[in-house]
Amino acid sequence: MRCTCGSDFRCEVVQEWEDGRVFLRYRCERCGFGVGIETDHRKGGGLFAHQVWTDEARHRLDRLPPYVEPLVRQEVEDYAARHGLTVISTDVMTEAGNQGMVSWHPEAKQRLSRVPGPVRAMARVELERTALDRGLPEVTVELMEEIKARYFGMAAPRS
Repeated sequence: MRCTCGSDFRCEVVQEWEDGRVFLRYRCERCGFGVGIETDHRKGGGLFAHQVWTDEARHRLDRLPPYVEPLVRQEVEDYAARHGLTVISTDVMTEAGNQGMVSWHPEAKQRLSRVPGPVRAMARVELERTALDRGLPEVTVELMEEIKARYFGMAAPRS
């Protein structure tokens, strides 16, 4: 991107927000004018010619042991390249670690931990299969409630 002064913008910050969105902050190298863009991490990639790590993803990568970091970096960057992603967020890291399988919303993961052991594995498989069939990136509480209602007739009462 170019500033009105004719100089190029340089990306200073790729900040990840909790809802899966990213904030990209650019600054003109010549005049110092700044601009910010909020977008989904999958859609923001069109602004970069090469892969860019969010600050949070880079922090997670930097905390890995030195002998593991290059392996994880390569795995994540290869996964992102295969899927046409240029913004690498913590969600992309999780997806790469899961080999494209769905991720779990923290609240859904907590609910699954309360499911009795003998049923938990079957529930996990069914929830992940349903999410994949629907093209969902994540197992959510809403999906859990829907599946529970379908299989166990435990729908919330309608008002």
